[in-house]
Amino acid sequence: MRWRPAAWLLSAMLAAAGMALGGVASPVRAAEYTLQTAATYNVRPADHAIDVAVTMTFTNTTPDPDGQFSVFDEVRLAVHDGVTAATATDPDGDLDVSVDPTDGVNVATVKLRDPLRFEDSIKLELHYRLADRVNPRVRVGPSLVAFPAWGFGTASSVTVEIPAGFEVRVDGDPLTAGPGGLLQSGPITDPSAWLARIIATGDVEPVTFQATVPLEGGTADLVVRAFADDPEWGEATRDLVVRALPLIESELGMPYPIVGRLVIAQGVPGEESTFGDLRQDRSQIVVAFDEPQFTILHQLVHLWLPPALVASRWIVEGFASDVAARVAGPLGLDPPFDPAVEAQSLADAAFPLDAWTASSGPDSERYGHSASWAFIAGLRAQLGADVLRSVLLRAASSIDAYDPARIDAPPPPGTTPRAPLTSRSFLDQLATVGGTDLAGEFEATVLTSADVALLPSRASAREALERLVAAADGWGAPDPVRQAMAEWRFVDAGPQIEAASAWLTDRDALLERMMALGLAASDRLAQAYRAYGGGPEAVDELEAQSGAVEAYAATSERVNGPRSFLVRIGLAGGPDPASYLTAASGHFADGDLRGTHASLDEADRLLESAARVGLVRLASLVVLLLITVALAMAVFRRRASYTAQR
Repeated sequence: MRWRPAAWLLSAMLAAAGMALGGVASPVRAAEYTLQTAATYNVRPADHAIDVAVTMTFTNTTPDPDGQFSVFDEVRLAVHDGVTAATATDPDGDLDVSVDPTDGVNVATVKLRDPLRFEDSIKLELHYRLADRVNPRVRVGPSLVAFPAWGFGTASSVTVEIPAGFEVRVDGDPLTAGPGGLLQSGPITDPSAWLARIIATGDVEPVTFQATVPLEGGTADLVVRAFADDPEWGEATRDLVVRALPLIESELGMPYPIVGRLVIAQGVPGEESTFGDLRQDRSQIVVAFDEPQFTILHQLVHLWLPPALVASRWIVEGFASDVAARVAGPLGLDPPFDPAVEAQSLADAAFPLDAWTASSGPDSERYGHSASWAFIAGLRAQLGADVLRSVLLRAASSIDAYDPARIDAPPPPGTTPRAPLTSRSFLDQLATVGGTDLAGEFEATVLTSADVALLPSRASAREALERLVAAADGWGAPDPVRQAMAEWRFVDAGPQIEAASAWLTDRDALLERMMALGLAASDRLAQAYRAYGGGPEAVDELEAQSGAVEAYAATSERVNGPRSFLVRIGLAGGPDPASYLTAASGHFADGDLRGTHASLDEADRLLESAARVGLVRLASLVVLLLITVALAMAVFRRRASYTAQR
């Protein structure tokens, strides 16, 4: 996944043999020698080749043992993989040279014309050619030159000749510009510790390949740019991406997120190149020429995981590699390595994954990528791919880990999550969605010491929260408690849970009282609980509703109690206080406490005024009767007087 020097590339390998008089071989002590070299790398982009010339002065410094000669009959040097046209000479002419792999090292073996005895020296030359793409680390063409350069022997120098017109970068050990544009190392006292990588780009327009890919989230407008010398890479990359995007979209369960053109460009390795590079505006992916196609898949997954969605680097990289591995099979690709095996091999470089930053060293980068990948793959194996998808969907939909809401569809395009996924929220979300608390696994591999120290408080708070949610009887956890838990503010969460629990006890008593009175609860209590838990605002709401309930109870008792004769007379033919009691019940069910009290007050007013009205009505009736009697008597008298006169 990256270019890494190996020590065996840096040193000359020589074989010594002890020979007694008469030609009988026998061992001698460890070989001692000096090998001073000058290596020249002549880069010929037009010919797609690099000619390497190594001039050597070799001196045997191994003393003769008693009765024997110390001699060397061959010189072996570690050369680049895939070299061709290897030749060797000494002052007398050509020498036999062979190039063969030995213990994983490509070794050029030069046979000496005569055995070289103690304190004797010989001058040699070795020439070989590096062709374009002869191995994954070598590119030679008008667009791009890239290769590793090293010296040989016990002391050396390196010279690199590159034609004008190239923009040159040297990684590793330095090469300085010399006369005529040469790059020169100067004296190298320890070639085994010296290595440079030369990367040079020519001013040549890249070749371009385009495609449109229909996806659930829209159409991907794809542009692939490759070095003019490597059109095969561009065509293969375009075909791979066209096939990969729908698979990644399906695997993540979220629509393709990029609006506008997506450019995938062939590039050169960075000093610590690993898994390519995604530009900050997410419109271009640059993948080094020597990266495997798996790297392209890895970077494509990154498109779905912006910093606004996932903050922790290890989660992003772990998901990117795991999903890339999931889709690699259908695409006919093999993962570059087994992440668990790789992580185990780097145990000495291990660190809490949540401490992984972009400024880590090479071994930390290797460990971070492999351990993150292995951890996410382990979660998928344990909990299932659907759980991991749900966690991402919940984070994208701004559903916190302590919200029991389920979500099966992604949020609308362009939605920005309220908070990105972190190691803390990832652990909590996995517990909510997967039903398993993985605090132990996170403690061992992911969390920093500061977060590990919070795990006991987290466990206690989660147990208390579980009891609270059970007591809430469907009302869930209050927002302040959820927020404190999500932010790992367990010092705040504990008292909040206690206050909310006490509030629920009072709520239950109130609900029981309401049920006895036949009152239906509105949403106001639940809303106050969810918004404020057991805080002052929720307490005020509980007291307000309790006051309304007790007022209703008192009025109901008066309305439904026995009524005197005068009260019945006063209420006859007018509004019934019971109708206002019914209205008060309706207002209460709607959460209108003001309307509830107004209706109760009207019922009480009617009752209080009914006796007075009844008395007035009764008195009026008596007066009316008296008047009627008086009138009747007056009429009777008039009629009696009239009859007498007649």
